[in-house]
Amino acid sequence: MEAADDVRAALLDAARTLFLKHGFAKVSSRQIAAAAHTTPAMIHYYFEDKHGLFREIVAEAIAPFARQLSGAYSQEGQPTDPATLIAVHMRTGAANQWLGSLLVNEVFAEGGELRVDFIRDVAQRLAPMLIRVFESARARGMLRADLDLKLAAVSFLSLCAFPLISRAVSGPVLGIRLEGADLDRLVDHTVKVFMQGCAA
Repeated sequence: MEAADDVRAALLDAARTLFLKHGFAKVSSRQIAAAAHTTPAMIHYYFEDKHGLFREIVAEAIAPFARQLSGAYSQEGQPTDPATLIAVHMRTGAANQWLGSLLVNEVFAEGGELRVDFIRDVAQRLAPMLIRVFESARARGMLRADLDLKLAAVSFLSLCAFPLISRAVSGPVLGIRLEGADLDRLVDHTVKVFMQGCAA
């Protein structure tokens, strides 16, 4: 089982590296398999195809945030609040700093090769959960009654994701790093900006 896990992990690492370096469209399954020291048949076995590899790369990276969202409506414990989600989102991004570049190049860029996949497999699944977190927070008196929750979701994602996307510029220009005390300060700042702007 360990050897199988090693092959799977090697394919994910190779695909991520090659997608970032050359772009999804220019990388073949054969190249990925060669970089992982295995065969294209293993890609089909574990992931079906290149698109399956991309889906799993993203799914593994965002898993902490997705788990927090999907667990927000369990009967156990307190409902998840927006401040907690901001912290989880930003720390998840900071732990996977390559993710911003991959999404910008393959999803958000004009003609993004993987936009349809991302909308279907990630955005359409997680966005309704985020809205429900906001609905719950508003019902508990945390958010303004007149708040447009869809626009709040856009603001939430903008505040959380832009530091990751812009790190190549904000790092050298502003000296902000997505680690350690800098990350702690950025998370606290973002929570205050969002919550104070949306607070009841």
